[in-house]
Amino acid sequence: MNMLRSFIKLFDKVQKIGTMKDSITTGLLGGLIGTILMDLSNMVLYKIKKSEVTYGHIAGQFFVSPFRTKQRKNLILGELLHLAVGSVSGIPLLYMLKKTGKDHYLSKGLVTSMLTWGILYSGGQKVGLFKRLRLTKTHYSSVCNNTIYGLSAAKALVMLADPTIFASSNKINNGVSMQAKNDATSSDIVGVCNQFDQSLSSYVGYH
Repeated sequence: MNMLRSFIKLFDKVQKIGTMKDSITTGLLGGLIGTILMDLSNMVLYKIKKSEVTYGHIAGQFFVSPFRTKQRKNLILGELLHLAVGSVSGIPLLYMLKKTGKDHYLSKGLVTSMLTWGILYSGGQKVGLFKRLRLTKTHYSSVCNNTIYGLSAAKALVMLADPTIFASSNKINNGVSMQAKNDATSSDIVGVCNQFDQSLSSYVGYH
């Protein structure tokens, strides 16, 4: 319940920021917001023992050995790296929304976050970037955390991005729709003309 209140308060503050026209800045800020909410979820699950590590522990292994990530100074270093990676991940998500349009943005954010989870989390363990995690509940917690990241980052990006950022994709979609309508109209006209020719031929032949 406290975590839900934190989510609501954070998005209230996001609304007060206003919209931005710069894609890179918007992507970074949206990614950062998603990462903060992701970390809140991760910390709650870690405290109630539904996860064996935090993302600070995982990212800290890029700098020090796994057993040293429990030291506060190394945990903070890992957390900073995690926030940086999460922020940068917001940029490709924004460009994907620009390319495809912001309709169904939550679904697109969810799919993107699951792909990121598969590459960084699962792939990272297999290639030895960080220590392989043992408990199944940790993996489920990670899925939950990444789901929160995808949904919240996509929501933040749509709230922060100026409408002109998505204007190009809307023009493309509108252009495709108009082209489809024109093609359909042309087909109807051709069909009517063919029917008229057939009727005229039949009439002439009859007389």
